[in-house]
Order: sequence, then structure tokens, then C-alpha cells
Amino acid sequence: MKIFDKLKILRRLVLETRQPRIFTFHDCLPDVFSGSLELLILKRFKFLGAQELSDRLDLSGPLRLRPSPPKEIVLTFDDGRRNCWTVIFPLLKKYKIKALFFIIPDRVKDTDEYYPNLEDYWKGKVSWENLFSSHRRQPYLTWKEVEAMRQSGLADIFSHSLKHEVVASSSRVIDFQHPGVYEMPVYFDEWFQAGMPPLDNLWGAPVYERTWAPLVSNSFIPDAKVDVSMNEFVKMNGGYLFFKKKEWRKKLFEHFRAQTRNSDPGHFKKMSEKEDAQQSLFESKKIIEGRLKS
Repeated sequence: MKIFDKLKILRRLVLETRQPRIFTFHDCLPDVFSGSLELLILKRFKFLGAQELSDRLDLSGPLRLRPSPPKEIVLTFDDGRRNCWTVIFPLLKKYKIKALFFIIPDRVKDTDEYYPNLEDYWKGKVSWENLFSSHRRQPYLTWKEVEAMRQSGLADIFSHSLKHEVVASSSRVIDFQHPGVYEMPVYFDEWFQAGMPPLDNLWGAPVYERTWAPLVSNSFIPDAKVDVSMNEFVKMNGGYLFFKKKEWRKKLFEHFRAQTRNSDPGHFKKMSEKEDAQQSLFESKKIIEGRLKS
């Protein structure tokens, strides 16, 4: 991490309101995450767990946090992706830091299979390549891993909805599917909901304005031919390496507009069945409590 980035983080922590600063993540790179943790530890910041954060809630009126010492931080991680096991949890153990994890029970696998993490890499039991190949085989946590994390006393586990289904809510293109951390899709939900297709057949697919399924009545159904055309364009221009080029996003927008100039990129469809927001949170909370009751 560059010194300028470190200074920006510290400036934000010092100048903002004197309440616990809550940072939300999905995936983290080991060197970046460990560097951030070491900096915050050096500056004597305190990392709060769920109970400590709860103690700071002001229940006298609208829900808010009471003023607190200026150097308090809460780390939260959404979705419960594999990175929580391979990278985040080992580093929390290394530095003895607490964090909150919001998981999607419907995506947590019930298996005894062991997936490696950084601790295995540090001990020389697994190569770097094998460590992260597990992200594609099992992209989310297993219940066995969730239980191990909770038992450590460093991880508090909460619900992030039951299924977390994401749908396109309009025909407006906001981006294109492209590689992110560990060469995994940036738009993770779309990839997972599509059945985790081979990534080479995914790159370049338009990503439309999106939202959580319970919040919309009509979803936008993209034309599959447009997705295929965009993917073929990426393959013809280097495949994965296309995203190393300058202005790759601009080139994709230009190609998309050319492909849809005389036709619609899809159509709207009323959602006949969808996840109920309140019921989703209730059921997911019940499942988590049942699985972690011991």
C-alpha cells in the first residue's frame, strides 16, 4: 500500500464524526488487507465486535450510534464468499482482530471437504495457484468453515438475506462483466445465479442496472444474443488480456451501442415469484441460529 493511500485512510478516520467507523468489504487481497491492518494497529485503533458495537447504539430515539472514542473501527464482510476463509479469517487470527460477517445461507455449502487457506500456504502445504483455484470450485463458505470462524471468537455471523437474488431492474447498462480480485467476476451474483459458467464465456456480457429481487416487480430480461456478441468481441480482442488494455470499457460501450442500434437489448417481465424481504431475513436468521446453536 502506497504511503499516500495510508494517509488518506488516517485522515478520513480522524476527521469524520466520532462514531465507530464501519468498513464494508467483499474480497480482499492479502498484502493490501494485512498492510491496512498493520497501519491501524500501529496507530492504536480498536476493532469492535458485534457486542461492542451494539453497546454503542442509542435506543432513545431514531436508531443511531452514540459518540464514542475517535479510534474505533468495525470491519464487516458481505456475502460470505470463499475469500472470507482463504484470506480474511487467517489474517484476523494473525492479528487477533474481530469482524462481522453477513452470509447468505442458501449459498453456504454443507460439506466436510476441506478448502485451503493462507495458513496452509504459510506452512508450505499448498501452492498459491491451488489456494485460489478453490474460489471457482466453491465460491462461498461452507457451514464447517462458518462454525470454525464463530468458534474462534473473532467472527460474528449474521444474515445477508436467504438467497440474495439480484436482478436487472432497467435496460440501462452500467458496466460489463470483467475480471476482478483473483480473476473472479466483478459481478459475482450474476455469475453465480447463471450456474457459474466458464469465465471465458462470460467476459464482456453487459451488466444492467441491478437491485435486490424483492425490491422490484418487473425485471429486465437481456437478449442472450447481445451477451454472445459482446463475449465474442472480447475473445477476438485478446480474451482475458483485453481487460489489460486502456479504455477497454469505452470500447465495449461502443460495440454494445453498435449491436443494439436497431433493436432492443431485451424486454421486461413481471416477476411472478420472488423472495419476500422480511421473510427472507427471518428465515435466514433462523437457519444461521440453528446451524450455529452449539
